[in-house]
Amino acid sequence: MQPHGDLNDDTASPSRWWLAAAALAVALAVPFVMIDLPPVLDYPNHLARYFVLAHPTDPLLSQMYEPRWAILPNLGMDVLGALLLRVTDVHIGGRMLLALSLFAPVIGVVVYSRVVFGRLTYWPLASGLAAYNGIFFMGFMNFLLSLGLAFMAAAGWIAWRRQGNTALAVIVGALFSAVIFLCHIFGVVLFALLIGAFELARLDAERRADTLTARDVVQTALLGMGALAPALVLYVMSPLSEGAPLGPWGGLHKLWDLLTPFLVYSKPLTLLTAVAFFSVLILARRQLRFAPGGVLVLAVLGAIFIVTPTAIKGGTFVDNRIALMIALVLFAGVEPQLPPRSAIVVGVILAALIGLRSGYIASVWASHRENLAELRSAIAKVEPGKRVLVARGYPIEPPPGVPAAWVLPGIGWLQSHMPALLVIERRAFWPLLFADASQQPLVVKPPYDRSAHPLSDPVHWSMLNKEPDPDVVRVLARYLPDWRTKFDNVLLLAPTEKLEPVRGLTPLYESAFATLYRIEPIRTR
Repeated sequence: MQPHGDLNDDTASPSRWWLAAAALAVALAVPFVMIDLPPVLDYPNHLARYFVLAHPTDPLLSQMYEPRWAILPNLGMDVLGALLLRVTDVHIGGRMLLALSLFAPVIGVVVYSRVVFGRLTYWPLASGLAAYNGIFFMGFMNFLLSLGLAFMAAAGWIAWRRQGNTALAVIVGALFSAVIFLCHIFGVVLFALLIGAFELARLDAERRADTLTARDVVQTALLGMGALAPALVLYVMSPLSEGAPLGPWGGLHKLWDLLTPFLVYSKPLTLLTAVAFFSVLILARRQLRFAPGGVLVLAVLGAIFIVTPTAIKGGTFVDNRIALMIALVLFAGVEPQLPPRSAIVVGVILAALIGLRSGYIASVWASHRENLAELRSAIAKVEPGKRVLVARGYPIEPPPGVPAAWVLPGIGWLQSHMPALLVIERRAFWPLLFADASQQPLVVKPPYDRSAHPLSDPVHWSMLNKEPDPDVVRVLARYLPDWRTKFDNVLLLAPTEKLEPVRGLTPLYESAFATLYRIEPIRTR
């Protein structure tokens, strides 16, 4: 028996490792069988867009929306969705895409660890702790896919560079950098960091061996530039290269943002997972083995996390995204080595925690089916082709006691985009569909464009009773002025407080979660 075991047990057979990987896959997949529209913030909106892209000649939807493909760093899931939803049921295909965004980072972590450390180990499988995370529950599917691809691309680069196959490394790296960019630009950043840190570590090893030459430095720089050049060209050609205001700095809230990799609907379970994760790293702090350049990657990401604002060039929750990247690098580029008995205990605890998290999420998703049924009953009264304004009945700050599926701790409400079902299941117009030409390959056609406000959230019910504020109209709802003439129905979503009635609205369906109204003409004297 060796003096140190693991989480990275040298004696573990491939069959045992694959059995553990299969068990992890099953545990992570269980929640997806509980509900056909999971309570993941942006997911219903993305799904509706994929559905429209997959059915561009639909008699009703084609009057409202038009595909407009362009060079954008958010196309990966749109391309897959437009193809997949042509041949599958929308909710089966949609969950397959959502599951892909969940599994991609875990697979990327495992592949990268296997290449840099030269063996299959159990620690990367512990990244299942971060599979369900705050970024996932916000529905940032393209971002998650890009991270998985970045780890896999970096693994390929490292493998071929070690084999001396430089040409293949550059060619495949260039191809991957373009594909990753078309998923999300942050994936390109991670790919560049991983291969850049590896190359710097290699050059440093040559320096210490006194074999480093100026030619080696120049050649390495040129190789890296060649691999990243396609992404740079695409960036210049995309709307992201244009100026955009920065968001505020997160301040003390960044302490909570650090928990994004483990964030679920429950604050106690989030904290428990974070404590378990950091405890393992602290316990094994004297026996941590890092991938080449791994410390540099973590240092750079840590510095970026500290200084970065909450939004950059239209990208939101930037520090949350960086926090997830840091955690994934700790799973992919670190080997914690523990005494054999400690390793077994830690492995059992982490496996149990992964199972607990998946079971909890499955129960939350199952409990959300009642709310989803109420929403479907409400929108069933909407005639195809009608225009529906959605108003929220909940305040900005969530009150205590709301169902777990409604709120992500420290982030906010999660049901804002559920009315996207109006587009999918009723072929109705909904003004908040993600159809902004600067971010998505879909636009709203006239005259519907005058009643649309992509990338926004539902207005509060009380705004329907007021003269619209110009700032609110500009930022949140350009459809509010004369809204009665622009829409046929109003859908009230998730009221959690007492609301004043709005004149001229006749209820067609009422429930605790969703109420549908018909807009009646108001006669004036």
